[in-house]
Amino acid sequence: MQVRKLRIVRGKEHERLFRALESSRVPGDLGRPVVGHTLDFLLRTQPLMDDLRAKHGPNFRLHLAGRPVVIIGSPDAVREVFLDRDKNFSNELGWKKSIGKLFARGLMLKDFDEHRADRRLMQMAFRNEAMRSYVDTMSSHIKTAVASWPRELKLYPALKQLTLDMASSIFLGLTLGPESRAVDEAFVAAVTASIALVRRELPVFAYGRGMRGRRTLESFFATLIVERRKNPGVDLLSELCRAKSEDGERFSDREISDHMIFLMMAAHDTTTSAMSSLVHLLLENPAWQERAREEVRARGASPLTWDDRTALPVLDRCFDEAIRLFPPVPYASRQSLRNCTLGGFEIPADVLIAPAALVTHRLPEYWSSPDRFDPDRFLPERAEHTKHSHLYFPFGGGAHVCIGLHFARIQVKAVMNELLGKYRVVNPSGPRRPRTFKSVPMACPSDGLPVALERLYTS
Repeated sequence: MQVRKLRIVRGKEHERLFRALESSRVPGDLGRPVVGHTLDFLLRTQPLMDDLRAKHGPNFRLHLAGRPVVIIGSPDAVREVFLDRDKNFSNELGWKKSIGKLFARGLMLKDFDEHRADRRLMQMAFRNEAMRSYVDTMSSHIKTAVASWPRELKLYPALKQLTLDMASSIFLGLTLGPESRAVDEAFVAAVTASIALVRRELPVFAYGRGMRGRRTLESFFATLIVERRKNPGVDLLSELCRAKSEDGERFSDREISDHMIFLMMAAHDTTTSAMSSLVHLLLENPAWQERAREEVRARGASPLTWDDRTALPVLDRCFDEAIRLFPPVPYASRQSLRNCTLGGFEIPADVLIAPAALVTHRLPEYWSSPDRFDPDRFLPERAEHTKHSHLYFPFGGGAHVCIGLHFARIQVKAVMNELLGKYRVVNPSGPRRPRTFKSVPMACPSDGLPVALERLYTS
């Protein structure tokens, strides 16, 4: 009866998929009348995931924007999707509707042999020699930015500007200057558009603004790539311009532009998300902030280098716990290519499948007090994240695991090394409301993360 009543907002194909999933007994429900779970998913994502997991188990279906989506939360089923030995699931089709045009032909929007070939070429830009240069470059940006921050500020936009400046210097070999605002706004518009309900390319709609941002970025990179072809440097863009496979294949200008638009987004948006979550949790847990600071100060005042990537284990555990609780990318997205079995259920072709860190990272059968900030769960003697090979995946998994995960980790660590070594981060003066975090399209503080910085010493 519920399926029939909702027919006006669902196409015949989606209607067929809803019925097929019901027949195969994938647990779940239709949510609210007409809108399903869509508004709850956008406005209260984590509580919705918690409620549905408690009601239906870790794998369940829900109703988003008129179509069924199967959330995958059990580690066994997550492993099936990420390993995908039978090539049942398409990454490209999984992300196509949300970001297919906005981040077209980026690495995350490619499958199988094409993805493998592009990733192999791109990996050259993340080899040790290149990473060492990138980390050396970021140090001066971090020191200058942190020193310029006022005593009280909203830290989220400050971190976002810092990560964009670092990405521009490290990945593009330039300082954007007056162009920075237009480029930053273009990235923000494209990311925001990824969850737009109205997919019309008109300027009054978020999706239209996102597509206009995409065109701004294409024009920006087209000019820059021509210059880098002639005068390469040590930046990531130059690395991609000269990357060559064993067979002599190179990226075309358009391929480089597509990959750079996606990489720049990932390099500053997801890293900003992770850092703001970490600062928020250290702010709310001052004893842990002091432990991390003691470790930083014991090391000395020198900037981190690529060789320091295993230093500061307390800070590492705090970071791991922050992205467990607030994964920057809350779920992966795949689409089934054929009828298959997943998690013990029959899944028809053309269904969206979403391995969700929002579910798996808080399963009480694996994590002790899963909603509590407890970095010591990552100590070797506890190692809760190793109870299953696919219990913890803040950077994705399988063939599509984040290509820049090591860069992201050292970047966050380098910023926190400078911040915690110079300041105590506290709540600003005056009344404050409990902070909430948006989970989609990626985790971020709803209030911009207002903080006060108490200077510890001068250096």
